Amino acid sequence: MTHSARPEEKLVNNSVPHRSTRPMLTAEQCRLLSRYPLLFRATQNPGAYPSNIAHFGIQCGRGWYPIIEAAAREIEYELRTMWCDQAQNPESLSTMDEGLLSGRVAYPVLPFCTDISQVAGTLTIELQDGYLCDIDAWGRIRKAVEKAASNARYVCESCGKPGAFREVYWRHVYCDGCIAPFYFDMSS
Repeated sequence: MTHSARPEEKLVNNSVPHRSTRPMLTAEQCRLLSRYPLLFRATQNPGAYPSNIAHFGIQCGRGWYPIIEAAAREIEYELRTMWCDQAQNPESLSTMDEGLLSGRVAYPVLPFCTDISQVAGTLTIELQDGYLCDIDAWGRIRKAVEKAASNARYVCESCGKPGAFREVYWRHVYCDGCIAPFYFDMSS
């Protein structure tokens, strides 16, 4: 006798999140995030890595995407180096697996990006530290994040051309061309 499952009992393929739980990413965001799979793994596995980026995507203008990509390239290199170093040392991997199994090892194993947004005119890239990340590697990762934030201060968030911080435009960095349609004289 074969058992036919009722519709509510049928298994769901959990490897692909439901469309309603995924952010509405642009094609450009998808390409950027997919090029750096270790750093942005929260976007592919939101259940394993709770984060804003998994649910909302990149929350700044596309003019900053090249800056984000440069930082992501540096950080991804550090993450791959950490991971490869562990793969070269089976004893270390078995110790890590044992620690994970017993609950002694902290989560996550490798750092990952939790959020990318614009806050008061500043590019903010937030990361969750990882168990395998030593202090020197974390310093290099933080330096890449700080360099990105510093570079974004002078780049239009909207188009990527040279820009300036605009207090009257809701604290964003814009070029003259991107604010021209909305320009008004504040002296009156």
